[in-house]
Amino acid sequence: MNRRIDPYLFAIVATLVIGGLVMVYSASAMVAADWSGDGTQYIKRQFIAVVIGTGLCVGSALTSMRTFRKYRYVFYIASIFGLLLCYVPGIQHRVNGASRWIGFGSAHLQPAEFAKIAMMIMLADYLHRWRGQIQDHRVLVRAFLIPLPLMLLVFPQPDFGTTVIIGGLAALMIFVAGMSAKHILLTGSLGLIVGIPAMFLEQYRIQRFMSFLDPWENAQGAGYHTIQSWLAMHSGGMWGQGLGNSIAKLHFLPEPWTDYIGAVLAEELGFVRLVMLIALYVLFVWRGIHIAKRARDAFSMYLAATITVMVGAEACFNLGVVMGILPPKGLVLPFISYGATAMITHLWAVGLLFGIAAEADETPVHEGWSKHLSEASLRQAN
Repeated sequence: MNRRIDPYLFAIVATLVIGGLVMVYSASAMVAADWSGDGTQYIKRQFIAVVIGTGLCVGSALTSMRTFRKYRYVFYIASIFGLLLCYVPGIQHRVNGASRWIGFGSAHLQPAEFAKIAMMIMLADYLHRWRGQIQDHRVLVRAFLIPLPLMLLVFPQPDFGTTVIIGGLAALMIFVAGMSAKHILLTGSLGLIVGIPAMFLEQYRIQRFMSFLDPWENAQGAGYHTIQSWLAMHSGGMWGQGLGNSIAKLHFLPEPWTDYIGAVLAEELGFVRLVMLIALYVLFVWRGIHIAKRARDAFSMYLAATITVMVGAEACFNLGVVMGILPPKGLVLPFISYGATAMITHLWAVGLLFGIAAEADETPVHEGWSKHLSEASLRQAN
């Protein structure tokens, strides 16, 4: 199969991944050398994740979207099985009281990250088959039942943030499919009624929220990361202290190669390059929306739009937390932060975008969409 790769998307993602490898090494080398005597410990693991993720990306780019639709149940059931393994002693891996990972030894994966993609594939197929009928409340309810089992398995890990993300991605895809204003209002209200009490079930979530309102109130506790992140960014100024010269990563920010790597980047490379990083994510969203608009069918359009928003929203939220304008939540900075599962799944998602873009090039867009719009009109008429 000879498929054309979207050159703009490739350039954007390649720049982010390479830049991420550089920043992971810069943020972790000295600390890792002090801890274990191996300064390349984290960069080696991240590089392996990039290799695996690139393989998934290439495979997905070369695979027909019809194949993903055909095996949607396999992805969905496998994700449920993976989430169940998070509760099996001997297989689960607990960190700070949370059992979100599975694996053995030093190799661990977070099934919830794969569950996001599996849910999107499953839901996109359902909405494709019922396109034009999303106003029917029975169709709408069945659509929301698709992410529900995954959310029920993720929430007790505990992982409230990923639970909200899975539900939010599902709601976004259903909105793109044409959910009515009445149903949007109803769904949003139900989400707030259930979500707000659930958010405050755990004391640490309350502390995080209060630290967001006033980090200085608990400067040595829940507000510590935010304050140190501000200091690091202020230290960086416009042009930064130079690559590798961050002080915060050595003495103040715990594990700075993970969620708060944006603060290290701002300190070492400066405000100007932080803006350039944000511009890359904006360009990613632009390209993803372009691919979604040109998709050959409804399934591909729903999937491309939701993947695009997922990556853009995660980047926005991570940097918002680092800047102290959003409440703390352990979300990685896509393609930049250290994290094998996140890197693998983000590259898998990009591979799906490449495949959708390639199929759009193979099929006249107006011809494809006129066919599907006609089918939707017939469904509504019946």
